[in-house]
Amino acid sequence: MKTWKHINFEQRKVISSGIAHNDKLIEIAERLELDPRSISKEVRRNRTPIDYPDGTISKCQKLNRWPLVCTKCKYRYSSKCTHVKLKYDAKIAQRKADANLINSRKGIDLDDEEFKGLDSIIKKGIDEDKSIYQIKIENNDKIDKSITTLYRYINKGYLTTKRIDLPYAVKLKKENIIKSMSILKIIKLTEQVILI
Repeated sequence: MKTWKHINFEQRKVISSGIAHNDKLIEIAERLELDPRSISKEVRRNRTPIDYPDGTISKCQKLNRWPLVCTKCKYRYSSKCTHVKLKYDAKIAQRKADANLINSRKGIDLDDEEFKGLDSIIKKGIDEDKSIYQIKIENNDKIDKSITTLYRYINKGYLTTKRIDLPYAVKLKKENIIKSMSILKIIKLTEQVILI
């Protein structure tokens, strides 16, 4: 059972304040009731370089230990330090975490080889005039995605098979599907009324 939760903005502000006041990692962890490793990973993941492009790697050995940023360093504001200086800001960390959360849920959850295998199986089945359902049933051991996910991949254009290649998807427009569904509901309701 999953017991952890995402770190929120208020907790990030406490982390940032703790770093600014030179608090120990364990003190901040106890204050937030979180594991110290979670806080350490949070700071390492969301720290940002000062006056350098994001993603720049610093070679300073002091940044491998807590507080993982340049707040305690006596050369932070001097020109003696030639390394990339890093800071932890709660607002920037929250923006990075939100972007990471959104981007992790986009796209396809497959690596290149799995995707190419899935694409070739679907394309071969469609070329043989089979439905997505039939392709999924015949290749259930090779395809670990649901039928809905396969249709979503096709509709979004991820696969080489397009919506126009599907035999029944092109014949029925979305409006006709909605109308036919509403007519079926009306018929079912009238049958229930007649039976009562």
